[in-house]
Amino acid sequence: MPRMSKSYTVMSDAALGSLVSLGRRLKEARLRRNWTQGQTAHKAGLSESSVKKVEAGSARITIGAYLSLLDIFGLPTVFDRVIAAGDDAIGEALGRSATRQRAGKPRQSAKDEWEI
Repeated sequence: MPRMSKSYTVMSDAALGSLVSLGRRLKEARLRRNWTQGQTAHKAGLSESSVKKVEAGSARITIGAYLSLLDIFGLPTVFDRVIAAGDDAIGEALGRSATRQRAGKPRQSAKDEWEI
């Protein structure tokens, strides 16, 4: 049995469904162009198995593979619209309501470093 990545096991059904829908739309785009999976793979610089995984909506393939296919279909900037300004209402509300804190451990002061 193939090893499941942690990101795959915590991904919501909605997110997985979105990938499947994207894969289906990419397959439809390929078929409208009358390209085989092999021709598509060659044009995108991918393996044929990668094209098959993308078209199946696999969460276990890089986003670069999805972007390569979008690029050869003439849609290289489609991801520019993902989380466009105003789309992240929850994050924007949280950002306005809470003071930001830096992630990471606090630095030592210069005094602590040189104290003997």
